[in-house]
Amino acid sequence: MKDLIITDLGTASLESYIETRRMLLKKADELTVRISELEPVRTLEMMNEILVLDKDRRLVVEMIASCSYVIEWLRTGRRPGNLRGIERRSGTQREVLMDPAMLPMIANPSMPRSPQEEEKGENRFRLEAALRGLTDRERSCYMLAHGESYSLSEIAALLNISKSSVGTYMVRAQRKVSDNVQGILILVG
Repeated sequence: MKDLIITDLGTASLESYIETRRMLLKKADELTVRISELEPVRTLEMMNEILVLDKDRRLVVEMIASCSYVIEWLRTGRRPGNLRGIERRSGTQREVLMDPAMLPMIANPSMPRSPQEEEKGENRFRLEAALRGLTDRERSCYMLAHGESYSLSEIAALLNISKSSVGTYMVRAQRKVSDNVQGILILVG
C-alpha cells in the first residue's frame, strides 16, 4: 500500500488555486524530465516505468486544466467559455415563453366548486384538447398571436425565426385547432 501525502492547501481562494497550479506545473515538468531521461527504451521494465510516469503526468495535466478553469472563473466572476453572462443576455435568451393556462392550478379539494369554476375547468379542457396536436413551435406562435395579440413580425422577433415561418406555423396550427375543435366530445356522467 502506498503512503499518501496529504497537503493542506488552505482556503479555496484565487491565490491558493494559483499556488496549486504552480506546484502542479513544477510536478508536470519533473515527470516530463524523468520520462525524457528514460527515453531510449531498452528493456520491458523501462517501458513499464515510462508508461506509469506518463499516466501520472496526464493526471497532473488534467489537474492543471481544472485549476486553470477555476482560476478563470474566480477572476472573471462568470463561467469560462461564456462570451457574456446571464445579466447581459438579450431578452429572447433570458425569457422562456410559457402559456399561463398550462401552469398547474392550485386548488383546494375541500372547498366546493362554484358553477363558474366548473365552466372554467370545462373551457380549459376544451382549450387543451384543441391545442393537443400542435408542436411546441406551432403552439408558441398560436398562443402569442391569439392569446397575447402579438403581430407576426413581433412573434418572429420573439422566437428568432422569420416572419414567413411564423405565417406557416400559424396556418398549420389553425388547421389543426379547427380539426381538433370539431372532434372534441365531452362526456357527462
